[in-house]
Amino acid sequence: MTSRAKIHEKVVIVKDYEALSRLAASEIAEMLSEKPNCNLALPTGNSPVGCYELLAEWSKSGDISWKESRCFALDDYIDSAEEHSFKAFLQTKLYQFTDLPENSQFNPRFSDDYDDLIAKHGGLDCILLGIGRNGHIAFNEPPTPRSSWTHCVWLSDSTKEANRKYFEGASVIPTRAITMGISTILNSRRIILIASGKEKRSILERALTGTEDASIPASFITSHRNLLVIADFDC
Repeated sequence: MTSRAKIHEKVVIVKDYEALSRLAASEIAEMLSEKPNCNLALPTGNSPVGCYELLAEWSKSGDISWKESRCFALDDYIDSAEEHSFKAFLQTKLYQFTDLPENSQFNPRFSDDYDDLIAKHGGLDCILLGIGRNGHIAFNEPPTPRSSWTHCVWLSDSTKEANRKYFEGASVIPTRAITMGISTILNSRRIILIASGKEKRSILERALTGTEDASIPASFITSHRNLLVIADFDC
């Protein structure tokens, strides 16, 4: 595991994106080692790509195994082509390089009651999150109440604009999604949030230093008793 350059309460500041990715990947690898049948919740987007590349490398070399684990996608688009779905993203960036059984790969698009499904498998052991520029976690757009469970959402203009780069040449940019809710996230036994790039500094500071506020959904995780925030900038 990479050295922790600076620790402030639940926040670890590392020197760059590579160090952020290595620390996040090490945390997940440690979870797989300590509890092989763990339940993990995983995001998509730019932030976790480096982490997934390392996990894929360690999986191919046999250093870690996913055979007994289960992985739950945080969210997915409702109205996108399949090649742009988060199911496809996790498959191409991570799952195809691991020994994770296909029947242990879950996605909220294919479940009538995702929270019940998670509960029936024993609950989430660890959830990996990114943070949006408007403070969203998963696709919980502001304002989202703490009491929310898995639900459908209309994506905000800022989120659609941030995602536009993923849909070059596509005739439709998704406007709707299904996502784990705030309560779903807070029920996880461990939360890891990664924030990369100075453009995330301001919203992360507001999320971590203010009161819990539905207008900044990420603020709700600050009260979690087993939280790790990893950032590659000084906040």
